[in-house]
Amino acid sequence: MTRVLILGSFGPIYLTVARSCRRQNIELYLLDVSREQGAHRKCASLLNNAIHFSPDLIGTQKGIDVLAEHVKRIDATALIASSDKPLVWLAEHRHVFEPSCKVLVQSPESLRSLLSKCNQLEIAAKVGFSVLPTFLLMCPEDAAQVPTTAFPLALRPSREVDVQPCFKVQLIKSQEHLRNFLQGFQFVHSPIIAQSFMSLPNLVVHGVRSTDGQVLASRAFLVPRKFEGVSLALESYSFPECLEKMCIDFVARANITGCYHFEFLFSPADKRAYFLEVNVRMGGTTDKVMQFGFDEPALLLQAYGITSSTPLCTGTKRRRVVNKRALLKHILWSAKGKLTELDYPDVSGLRHIFYSCRDLLLAKDSIFDCRDFDGSLRFHLRK
Repeated sequence: MTRVLILGSFGPIYLTVARSCRRQNIELYLLDVSREQGAHRKCASLLNNAIHFSPDLIGTQKGIDVLAEHVKRIDATALIASSDKPLVWLAEHRHVFEPSCKVLVQSPESLRSLLSKCNQLEIAAKVGFSVLPTFLLMCPEDAAQVPTTAFPLALRPSREVDVQPCFKVQLIKSQEHLRNFLQGFQFVHSPIIAQSFMSLPNLVVHGVRSTDGQVLASRAFLVPRKFEGVSLALESYSFPECLEKMCIDFVARANITGCYHFEFLFSPADKRAYFLEVNVRMGGTTDKVMQFGFDEPALLLQAYGITSSTPLCTGTKRRRVVNKRALLKHILWSAKGKLTELDYPDVSGLRHIFYSCRDLLLAKDSIFDCRDFDGSLRFHLRK
């Protein structure tokens, strides 16, 4: 019996993995990374024998010992995770688990390299991606190098752990605003990336590459609505000319194996995609692309030889997929006037509320599944 052990917590990714494993008659076990001791008891019945795993154990030898003991106890075939820190940690200790239990992650060297967005931008330029005007900033004095014509800017750290206080994205409207923002850091150990801000939808490219270098699947999806800097709605979309080839060239140069997803800013008018970043793991749109028939967890298992083929996963006939729990939060924030320029499209609060109410009624929910009513209910009713 194939048994998969997943290191993470209850949420969209793990429900998606669980449902994929059920279709393949694979047993899934959860090591619930949470500071709440009993959190794993709230998980759906699809996640078998869930036990608590303290986040303080991640990155430690004690944590590896606990993992190794549990892997042996359940006779696990494969070990997976979906966030960056555990993935690097597991890759560095692959020898502890293999060959009896495969760690489904690429080499730690390629992982660490891709955690730097500066390194990603270098590869993006080499394969021919369009890249927004970019400035690398380390201190307040570097604000002077940015011309006034480049504003507004979207700022992101090259590596989140290298700045304190940490942040994900920040909109900057002037040179003075930029200088003041940079003065607020206790330390900056790698560049902060500043790129011209454009109010455009995103394009997401999901793919999976096997350990022998074959891209098993690759699909593009349009993000017509964004909330808090992430995808609020997703639609299937055809690849713009040459973009799929450039994505495949990128993953080959970076030696990526397993799951990956590219994020682009996309101009529908001229069909031009501007590279933002790539993540080499499952992520925030994994549950949504599953609804279109892109079974990322099953493809991941195939990429590492755990299964020989990917089972058929039928997609929705609806044009748009959303997480309806996120829609309710979006409606609340719209009513309170808490949306920002990062929330796309750039329309009034009332128009945002109208769009979300429409999607509540007409779009497919990425979580609800009548075959897993328990898991669907637990997710949508959690605090």
